[in-house]
Amino acid sequence: MPEELKHIERIAGLIIKYHRENLSDSEYRELMDWCDLSADNRRLFNKISNTDYVKEKELPNIHELKEAGWEKVLSVITAERPSLSLAITPVRRIKGVHYMVAASLVGILTAGAWLYMKHRSLDKSNTPIASNLKNDVAPGGNKATLTLSNGQQIVLDDAKAGTLTEQGTTQVIKKNAGTLSYAALLNEKPKKEELSYNTLTTPRAGTFLVELPDHSKVWLNNESSLRYPTHFDGQDTRTVELTGEAYFDVAKDATHPFKVRIGNRLIEVLGTSFNVQAYADEQSMQTTLISGAVKVNAGEQSSVLAPGQQAGINNQPGAALKVTKADNLRQVTAWKDGLFFFHDNDIETVMRQLARWYDVQVVYEGKKTTNLFSGMIRRDNLASDVLKVLALSDVHFRIEGKKIIVTP
Repeated sequence: MPEELKHIERIAGLIIKYHRENLSDSEYRELMDWCDLSADNRRLFNKISNTDYVKEKELPNIHELKEAGWEKVLSVITAERPSLSLAITPVRRIKGVHYMVAASLVGILTAGAWLYMKHRSLDKSNTPIASNLKNDVAPGGNKATLTLSNGQQIVLDDAKAGTLTEQGTTQVIKKNAGTLSYAALLNEKPKKEELSYNTLTTPRAGTFLVELPDHSKVWLNNESSLRYPTHFDGQDTRTVELTGEAYFDVAKDATHPFKVRIGNRLIEVLGTSFNVQAYADEQSMQTTLISGAVKVNAGEQSSVLAPGQQAGINNQPGAALKVTKADNLRQVTAWKDGLFFFHDNDIETVMRQLARWYDVQVVYEGKKTTNLFSGMIRRDNLASDVLKVLALSDVHFRIEGKKIIVTP
């Protein structure tokens, strides 16, 4: 088979996997880089996700692609081969982080985004977008406040890299713009009664990474806090307290279980990676296991999760603990990688994420849209860029200071 056809076959396979939602991170970057090579590539990608185009070409519906063979998609791509750019560029990096170059619906976000709205046509490359977004709001970033055991507070946004302080037998270090770390002082042995606690708090529009004394890593999402001991030596368990949302990568230590307390709920761990969302303004607390095993306790209820499972419990007294298969693990952890990831989310769910990240108030005027939103958008975009993409689904926005008004 000629190299060109092999390449087309490869792209067809990636498109099918995209709609099956089982692309790996590297495959996703490969597909999005291909989409970014030319307007023709982007247009074709959008066409294949366009309900009217799918019917015209007798392709499977976008939501039926999970069961469909890829031959018809391949034939469409092959037919349009002369206009397509086939080379795939290397993955670009910004500040050492993978930069996902995605196709935008109309080239609005030069940084990259792709979003589709259910029941809406995607091929809008010639449609101008009217906007009332005369103001703008900058995205969040690495922001946090560290509260020491004596009550002293250190604003980490302003602190220089290096040793910040010593807490008993532990050195507290700011490693870079977004990472806090704890290291034991040499020749110092802590006593059990000397246990002291620090609290790391992120504001709205802030995230931060903390490397705990046992080398576990915790990524805090915006508007969250983590309370933890300055050392774990001499302790039977490694217990921390969380509000908001965090992603945990726990260091293995079978003799000292790791526990996360969220109010009266408890998650028990040996060594694993998992995400906990426990915002007060969300309907439920969700624990999603990426690898390893965790036990979720809620009152008298408990359940042990396997990788890929999610435990949810409504934020109402007496609610039942429910364990399900997570719809999409990448959606759960996308925030840690600098992405908004929507999957059949309603406007209120979408706007709650934006409100926390851009530190704005959201106000609804008139009837709320019933459209569902799916796709990825980078979180380092200005608020107006994200809203312009959302506005393609017959919903409108205006920004007034630190307030976003949503209208039909």
